[in-house]
Amino acid sequence: MLADGSAPEPPPQRGGRRLSPGDVVAGRYRIVRTLGRGSFGHTYLAVDTAASDREVAVKQLRTDGDSGWKGFELFEREAAALRSLRHHGIPEIFDHLRETAGDALSAYLVMEYIDGVSLEQRIVDGASLDPAALLRVALGLLDILEYLHARVPPVLHRDIKPANVLLRPDGAPALVDFGAVRTVFRGADEGGSTVVGTFGYMPIEQTMGQASPASDLYAVGATLLHLITRRPPSEFASRDGVIEVPFDLPGGAVLRGVIARLLAPTASARYQSAREVREALLAPVHGGAAPSGTIALARVQPTTSTLAPTPRALTGELRTRFDQVTLSPVRLLFADHPPSQPLSAAQRSLMVLLGLMSLGLAPLVFWIFYNARRTRARPFFLHGVPVSGRILQVQKTEWIQVTYEFVHAGATHRGVDTIIPAVAGRWQPGDVIELLVLPERNHDSIIITST
Repeated sequence: MLADGSAPEPPPQRGGRRLSPGDVVAGRYRIVRTLGRGSFGHTYLAVDTAASDREVAVKQLRTDGDSGWKGFELFEREAAALRSLRHHGIPEIFDHLRETAGDALSAYLVMEYIDGVSLEQRIVDGASLDPAALLRVALGLLDILEYLHARVPPVLHRDIKPANVLLRPDGAPALVDFGAVRTVFRGADEGGSTVVGTFGYMPIEQTMGQASPASDLYAVGATLLHLITRRPPSEFASRDGVIEVPFDLPGGAVLRGVIARLLAPTASARYQSAREVREALLAPVHGGAAPSGTIALARVQPTTSTLAPTPRALTGELRTRFDQVTLSPVRLLFADHPPSQPLSAAQRSLMVLLGLMSLGLAPLVFWIFYNARRTRARPFFLHGVPVSGRILQVQKTEWIQVTYEFVHAGATHRGVDTIIPAVAGRWQPGDVIELLVLPERNHDSIIITST
């Protein structure tokens, strides 16, 4: 049975055609070049001629020889899994199709093309990651696993390794190749789990067909160890198969301790959730200053540590901060312009011209957003509790959506806010930001860092 509950179709008897640049699949996907080759097929870069030549990745199943059934099973499993997943760190599936020519069959999976390089390639090229970039990779993978493991039933990837982690141009990781995916709970007719994974990145229980969320976390630890040392995890294995993390691992004691626990030989000795791992990585921030040389490095520091007791009057310095956080409609138009710098005469003239050309609609749209932002921010500035938070993810669209985490009254909370590029354009996961929190509103929060 597949991940979506449906029964697998009979396996193909003979593999289909090999694709070359210029070939067209299903009358719309024109092949550009080969991206990669795997045990069961090839992946190609293509353009979707029915969607304004959008770039896509086309994964073709190759079913030659005795491996045909296994490849077909993994291919159908990946298609079923990706159809149900929606996360920016997981490629989006656009199409799942088959072509037949006589008794030959080709199966294709058309998905989002991620213009990035794999961690494996970075290791081969000898390219290192600075502590901030490494932290972003770790937190990004943990966020993906938190999403997968929170599904009902939990979804396991089972093959996390450097080759299956791509870095987007902005440094955010994406997890690919879901052919080994399965849910934790199986039906009575499914029997034991097929052993799927890569030696060195899967723990002992996975080799016995007993994978769990802790098994995926083990693979993250092995991947990070390989990325930091540029040596395969198997080179650190003792005679009994236990991976021993070097005491002088670059990144400091915090990072070494986290990776060592991720690679514990028994599942019960590891972290039990991605959230636990993230809290361990960020503990130096929540608990005080990070020791020198650790991975927990902050590039953005809070600018205000204290505010007047509540309720506050929205005057003076507080009013200035409020205006910086809730930019005027003119400022919103020039979102890449730093809030602390005045607009030029040319920029103001452009705003007037835009208003005339759009019959006043463009300024109206910006004014509506501005008014909504000020209405939302006002109670935070009057009654909010100031706290420091740590950025978890930075997702860039037209503006920038920032996901962050903070601690208040001993409990950890998470929030999301939308910030203009001029402020958040250089923020990265792990950076410290300043927040205002309303505990009585279920710890609702906003970002007030404006530099």
